[in-house]
Amino acid sequence: MYTPFDLARLIGFLSIAVCSMTYGQTTKDRPYATIVMVRSGNYIGSSCTTTIRLPNQRAFDLSLKSVVRYTIYSQGDIAITAMTDCPASSTSPAASRSRQVSINIEHGKVYYIDGSVGRFELSDSLDLAKQLGKIMNVMVQAESLELPIDRASLVDPKKKANAGQCTCFLISKEGFLVTNAHCVEGASKFTVLVNKNGITRSSKVELVATDPSNDLALLRFVERDTTLGSPQFAFRTSGVEQTERIYALGFPYAEEMGHEIKITEGIISAKSGPNGDISKYQISAALNPGNSGGPLIDENGNLLGVLYAKSTIAESAGYAIKASYLRAFLDNVEGYNGEELSNQLKDLSMSARVKALSEGIWILKVDQ
Repeated sequence: MYTPFDLARLIGFLSIAVCSMTYGQTTKDRPYATIVMVRSGNYIGSSCTTTIRLPNQRAFDLSLKSVVRYTIYSQGDIAITAMTDCPASSTSPAASRSRQVSINIEHGKVYYIDGSVGRFELSDSLDLAKQLGKIMNVMVQAESLELPIDRASLVDPKKKANAGQCTCFLISKEGFLVTNAHCVEGASKFTVLVNKNGITRSSKVELVATDPSNDLALLRFVERDTTLGSPQFAFRTSGVEQTERIYALGFPYAEEMGHEIKITEGIISAKSGPNGDISKYQISAALNPGNSGGPLIDENGNLLGVLYAKSTIAESAGYAIKASYLRAFLDNVEGYNGEELSNQLKDLSMSARVKALSEGIWILKVDQ
């Protein structure tokens, strides 16, 4: 039978195994926590299957007589759900049951879950050590950084030069701006480089609200500029199909590539993001650091979504948060009373549309 010391050695061995793997973005030197899930070999419930789900991640099985060591890079309150399905038998009908554990994840810590049938609860490592005597099936899993559980909570030890620069765009004549939550996470100061009639000036903005689960953030100018006008696009939240032509606007690598707005063209490659995430579009338009938070528009100048990230595992693939999720976020922000937007660009050429749109799309700089 395993002793607590044996359990510690097992966990240490698995640390080496999983940390040598990469998932989407590099995990080298990235801080993480560990969740150890154990299912005993008790006869009761041996025919039942248990499926584990974490937000935005692929589900996996917690098999009979197995240990799963899960490396997690996101922090904060994380809900872990176990769905147990038991087939019918001669004495009982088929049954399903869902259990959930919420853990306030902190980097550098190890959390233990007893996942035996009939249980799914936090446990002490000493208690679990008693169950490991005959468990030989050890599996490693890790949070995918292609679509993290909570991107805004990630800590990147090797921030790029452009980590403090994103794109934002005007969403209301009242001076409200939209960007990504990961652009503003942990920042103490926000500055927007507003270009008006060829003149660029720095304007201070403040953070109003964030939606980390959908990576959205709402900002507002500290001093309202009444000359900015209203956004010239309309929300498009339905009827979007694959192969539709789209345009991504923003400021990739602004310091190196200049402060003129950049536009890349592509199509809707898929109406879902990584792991089938229905809150995202996959697009073929090129995205680079600094594009985050910019608008995705269709051929008529309607807002389809907010640029989110480029794929780290596939060439010519990027993602955008759908406009319907942006609208839902805005509707739930207290104090935000955005006007109904209408498309004022339909009768313009594409070059004229980009010029008009660029008057409300700016560089966002943040200080950590």
